Formats: sequence, structure tokens, C-alpha cells
Amino acid sequence: MRDIADLREFYKMMSPRLTTLVTTMDARGIADVATYSFVSPVSFDPPMLMLSVGINKHSYWNLMSKKEFVVNIPTEAMSPKLMVAGEPFDPHISKLERGGFETFSSRVVGPPSLAGSAACIECYLEDAKKYGDHVIIVGKVVAITADEGMVDEENRLRVDKARPPLHITENRFAFPYVEKKME
Repeated sequence: MRDIADLREFYKMMSPRLTTLVTTMDARGIADVATYSFVSPVSFDPPMLMLSVGINKHSYWNLMSKKEFVVNIPTEAMSPKLMVAGEPFDPHISKLERGGFETFSSRVVGPPSLAGSAACIECYLEDAKKYGDHVIIVGKVVAITADEGMVDEENRLRVDKARPPLHITENRFAFPYVEKKME
């Protein structure tokens, strides 16, 4: 074992993590997309999830303004678009357009869902609290749309089909899919 002196490196030990594409909308109704891997379920009943957002991010201001978002679960085929969605925000260039994302109207919330996603989880902002240099956003799940070929009969993600990118750190991702049932 070796000591890791920089404690801020802890998150690298918690890899890989599911990568998501979060769509938001600003007060003018202009949609945006950003890449997030600090995402997790929080509650079954009511269904809630959380994402950790940098306070200096455009998505954070959109979330605080419109109070709704969509967590899109990308497939491996969408992975080239992750880096575009993760770029710093330029108010004159749409990351949705720049990345060639196709969208469709979400069922309940205003921000669009992303075509080609394995699943799209629509949320209303339930709570936001700052911890360190990030804000924990808790979203109440209000609708889910899934590609029928990407989920099984029990609505579990078919990781062997979707092959969602797993974030390691910076621009490094993993695609190691062998599903095992533990007895």
C-alpha cells in the first residue's frame, strides 16, 4: 500500500462511475447539455437521485433558474459527444448543436431528452446544498423513458447492449462489460 498525499484524489479511487449527459434549460428557454459522473440514486420512495455540480458551471445556474433537468444515460455510440458536452460553456455556441445531439421533447419537464440514450430520467429539483466546491442537487424523478432494446423485462439497464461510458478521470473512460450475478 502507498499513501496518497493529496486527499482530493480520493474520487479517482471511486472509479469507474456511470457517465451521464444532463440537459437543462436557462430562463430564456435555451437548452444545454453537460457531462456528469457524480450521479447516484438517493431514494426509492419517492424516487430521487442526486448529482454533484460545480457552482461555477452553467448547468448549476440553469438548475437554480428552471428547477428541472433530465439525466440521460448515454450509450457507447454516444461517447464521442461526451467531450463536447464537457467543454466549458460558451454562451454563443450551443453544445447540443456543436455535439450533433438530437433531442426530443421530454414527457414532463422542459429540458429536452437526448435521442440515442439508453434511458432519460426527468427530474424536478427537490433540494440543493453546497458542500465544498460543489452543490448536491437532489432531483425528484417524475418520468422515465427507456429504449426498449436497452432495458430488460424488469427495467434493468442492459449494460451489454448500451455499454454506457464509465468515467475514470478527466478524458479517460472504461467499457468493461461482463455481467455477473452474485450468489
